Amino acid sequence: MSKKLPEGYNVGGLEKTTYGLYFFGQNIFYGLIALNIQTMFSDAGITAASIALILLITKVWDAINDPLFGIIIDKVRFKKGKRFLPWLRISLPLIAITSVFLFFLPFTATPGLKIFWAAFGYVMWSMSYTVCDVPVFVLPTSMTDNIKERTGILAIGRYLGTFGIMLALVALPVVQARLGWAITGLIYTALGTIFMIPACIKIKERHIVRPEKEIKLKDMARYVTGNKYLLIFYLGLLLSYITNFVMTFSLFFPRYNLGNQELGTLLLMFSMLPLLVVGAFIPSIVKKIDKFNLFFAANAALIAINVIRYFIGYENLNLYIVMAVIQGIAAGATSILVFMFTPDCLEYGTYHTGERSEGVAASVQTFFVKLTGSLSGPLAMLIISFFGFIEGDVPVQPASALHGIWLCMTLFPAIGLLLAVLVWSRYKLRDKDVQIMAKYNNGVITKQEAESQLAEKFGAAADLAKMTVTTIE
Repeated sequence: MSKKLPEGYNVGGLEKTTYGLYFFGQNIFYGLIALNIQTMFSDAGITAASIALILLITKVWDAINDPLFGIIIDKVRFKKGKRFLPWLRISLPLIAITSVFLFFLPFTATPGLKIFWAAFGYVMWSMSYTVCDVPVFVLPTSMTDNIKERTGILAIGRYLGTFGIMLALVALPVVQARLGWAITGLIYTALGTIFMIPACIKIKERHIVRPEKEIKLKDMARYVTGNKYLLIFYLGLLLSYITNFVMTFSLFFPRYNLGNQELGTLLLMFSMLPLLVVGAFIPSIVKKIDKFNLFFAANAALIAINVIRYFIGYENLNLYIVMAVIQGIAAGATSILVFMFTPDCLEYGTYHTGERSEGVAASVQTFFVKLTGSLSGPLAMLIISFFGFIEGDVPVQPASALHGIWLCMTLFPAIGLLLAVLVWSRYKLRDKDVQIMAKYNNGVITKQEAESQLAEKFGAAADLAKMTVTTIE
C-alpha cells in the first residue's frame, strides 16, 4: 500500500528519487567532460591556447543554442500533451554516443586532426547535453504546482547531482591514471546513462501549462527584460562562475602543484563530503529559513574562505585539507540552492507580464551557466598559458605556472564572488512572495488579493516590468 501524500502534495517519494537519480547520472557526464575535458586535450598535446579557442567557440555556440532550444520546447507538441519528458528520452542515446566519440580522440594523430576531432566532438556533446539540461530544470513545474514541494524536488535533484559530480571527480584521478582516458570515458558513460533511465520511465507530468502563444526570439527578449529578478540573479551567477576555476584544475593542481595526481581523490573527498552532509539538510532548512537569505550568506562566507586559503598556501597538506573542509560546508549550501531560483523567477515573470514560458526561463538559466563556461574555461587556460604552462603529459611545470594555478584556485574565485554578492543584494524576491504569485498565476486568488498579501516593495518592480514591456512593444 502506497504512503498517503500530505494535502496539497502530488509527487511520491519514488518519483522524487528518480528525478534525483537523473541528476546523479547527468552530473557524472558533467563532472567527467565539462570539468575535465581540457585536461584530456592537454594530455593529447593540444596547446593551452588552442584549448582555450576550442572551449570558447564550442561554449559560445552552446550558450547561444540554449535559448533557441527553449523556444523549441515551448513550440513542440508531443503526443499525450507531454512537454519535457520526451526530450529527456531523446537525449539519452545522443549523450552516450557523443561522449564515447570524445574519449576516443586519437592522441597520435596530426595536430590539425586532433584539434578538429576535439572541437567537433565537444560541440556535438554540448548540443546533446542541452537537450536534457534545459527541460529537466523546469520539469518540476509540470510535476506539481506546490511551491514547497517543487523546492523539495529541486533540492533532491541538486543533492543527488552533487553525488554524481563527486563520483566523477573523486574517482577520476585514480581511474584515469591507471586505465587511461578511453576506458575511463566508457565506464563513466555507462554509469551516467544507467542512472538517467529511471526518471524517463517513472516521472509524471500532471500539471502541464503551455504558453498562450508561440514564443519567438523577440518575445524571449521581452520576457527576459521584463523579469527584473531573473536578470539580477543570473547576472550575479555570471560574475561568480566566470572566475570559478577550481574544477577546471581538479587534475592539474594535484598533478603539478602537489606532485601526485592521485592525491586529487583524497582532496576532493575532503572538500566534497561536507558539501554532501550540508546538502542533506538543505530541504529541511529551507522550510524554516528563506532559501535566498541562506544562499547569500553562504556565498559571502566563501569569499572570506578563499582569501584566507590563498595566503595560507598549500605547502602544509593537513592545513590545506582543513580549509577544504570548511570551504565545502559553505559550498554545500550554494551548490544545492543555486538552481532553485529559476522557478521562482518564472512565477514572478508570469505574475507581472502575464506570460508563462518554462522553456524560456530554463534556457536563460542554462544560457548563463554555459556562457560562463564559454568564458571561464578559456580564461583559465589563457591565464595559465600567460604564467608559462607547458602542454602535454609533462611531469614538471615552471614555478610561475604553479603560482598561476594557485591564483585560479583561490583569489580569482573570491573576486568573482565579491562582485556577485553586490549584484545579488538587489534581489528581493522571497519564498512567501513566490507562493502568493503562484496562487494568482494558477487562478486560486485574484490579483487584488495577491497585491494585498505581497510586500509593498513589489509595486515598483511591477511598474518597472510593465514599463519595459511597453517600451519594447
